Amino acid sequence: MTPTDTVDRIFDPIETLNATIERAWLEVCRAFDVTACLPETQALFEAADLSQPDQAAEAVLAAMLLEVMESVGRFSPWYKMPARAFGLISMRVGKSGRLRWILAPEAVQRWQGVLAPISTVVRKYSGLIQALVLVDDLMQDIPGDPCITASCRCVPPHAIYIRQSVLVKAEIVCESCLQPYRETIGG
Repeated sequence: MTPTDTVDRIFDPIETLNATIERAWLEVCRAFDVTACLPETQALFEAADLSQPDQAAEAVLAAMLLEVMESVGRFSPWYKMPARAFGLISMRVGKSGRLRWILAPEAVQRWQGVLAPISTVVRKYSGLIQALVLVDDLMQDIPGDPCITASCRCVPPHAIYIRQSVLVKAEIVCESCLQPYRETIGG
């Protein structure tokens, strides 16, 4: 006889990703006695190389620690602490010499319980993360980047409404005529 009250569990990758990131965020906030909203996915994964899950997890945790540093209250013992106390060190990157924050070696050791689950979801869902970051990026309201109408060469033409910067950066091709969409003059 089969039990009738069993529920088939379906794991939703977005729920799994969100739950893992939220658990990590809550643990980081708890460690520094901070109450703050979870940063946007785009901000967390901005410096993450998703092809390297362990390094991506470290980049996500470094982004979380930076956010927590900014959220520490004036009356907290953490308020005047240097970045190193939070487990961050700065590093110059590339020829531009741009400053980037990374985890200090002792922070990698301390936060192993947070890093491992993040690394696992990055390994499993890197494509999903890329899509989420891309969508977040496209959804941002950017001053000076108007939405325009673009059309293909079909007769009659198909039209799409899209940000001008997206049309410039990516060649969007019509499935029917296989021609790229171009800005509609007067549209």
